[in-house]
Amino acid sequence: MANKKLNKHLYQDSKSGIWYFQKKVRGIEKPYKFSLETTSVLEARKKRDELLLDIAVNGKITDREEPALDDEQEKVFGEIAMEWAKIKEGKVSKSTMEEYKKDMNNIILPKFGNIPISSISSLDIEKFICQLTCSGKRKNNILTPFRDVMKFAKRHKFITDNPMLDVERIEEAAPDKNPLSLDEIKTFLKTVPSYYKPLFMFLFFSGVRFGEAAALKWKRINFQKGEVFIRRTLVRGEYKDPKTKSSIRHVKLHPVAIEALRLQKTHTYGKSDFVFLNKLGRNIHQHSVNLHVFKPTLKKAGLSMEKRSCKDTRSSYITNSIDNSERIGFVQNQVGHTNTKMIIEHYYKHIPAPQDGKGLEKAFPIKMDGEKIVMEQEGGSE
Repeated sequence: MANKKLNKHLYQDSKSGIWYFQKKVRGIEKPYKFSLETTSVLEARKKRDELLLDIAVNGKITDREEPALDDEQEKVFGEIAMEWAKIKEGKVSKSTMEEYKKDMNNIILPKFGNIPISSISSLDIEKFICQLTCSGKRKNNILTPFRDVMKFAKRHKFITDNPMLDVERIEEAAPDKNPLSLDEIKTFLKTVPSYYKPLFMFLFFSGVRFGEAAALKWKRINFQKGEVFIRRTLVRGEYKDPKTKSSIRHVKLHPVAIEALRLQKTHTYGKSDFVFLNKLGRNIHQHSVNLHVFKPTLKKAGLSMEKRSCKDTRSSYITNSIDNSERIGFVQNQVGHTNTKMIIEHYYKHIPAPQDGKGLEKAFPIKMDGEKIVMEQEGGSE
């Protein structure tokens, strides 16, 4: 802590060893570069004190014998990030940009904002990553706008090399999935407040994402065919297209999901374009429903609450469908995955195995006729 106070308004380029003076003067904060010979911290402190005195007396730095930073060549990271944000804002959704800004302002800029972008190395970035105390997925999310700023800087020639090219993506642990069994779902639906029962009947037996259910409109439902057309999603109050093309799909509805929509008619049909609304007649939001409805219902029903959220209605649909012999390709299309890989990697481990180890025998029964094995389904023997 002592060094930070002694070196206030100073920072050193990790590559050249040159010291910089940084202080906001008249609302403008730009680095002041000391001469190439100034590599000693003691010399840097001495010159820093002279500059502070100059600012106190004259309101600015009057001594320009030492080279100042070239505005075109030596932009600090924060300046480039601001330019990037202005352009990026028109290319991504509002909610995505809000996440980028939050991570930039709270995590990235406090560390790199006032450093010349050309002096940031891959080692600097990797050290920064190591200091983050969060999951691999979260670290990758934080690095996403960071990477994009560096690509932007390289594309527009603010830097000659992109240090992010040498920074590997962080390995992510598989997200926790805690599906409910059919018996647990029955208990949950008996306990959940009646107003929200149709919502959870629909979620548990359709496999749609919460945001997709929140964005569902009555005009997208075909009761004759028993299906809904998933076209949009509602995330953090923003009504938008889903992230992937495979998410735009027709979902065949289980009879329970169809009954859920019939029950929901009494709440919103003819009153709103949206199918599911809260008690105040406003759009539902996952965080609020999770906090005020889903978790309290789990607790009241005596069901495990550990690491469970509204998202597990979807994992419950997937695991229960496969456990009851539904084709994996059908399930993949229902939930909007691009391929079956994610289902195999993330959901199969939650499907209970036969307790007696005789699942295949039950599906394909045989009997003994003396020393011969008779396959009952075909009536033959071998």
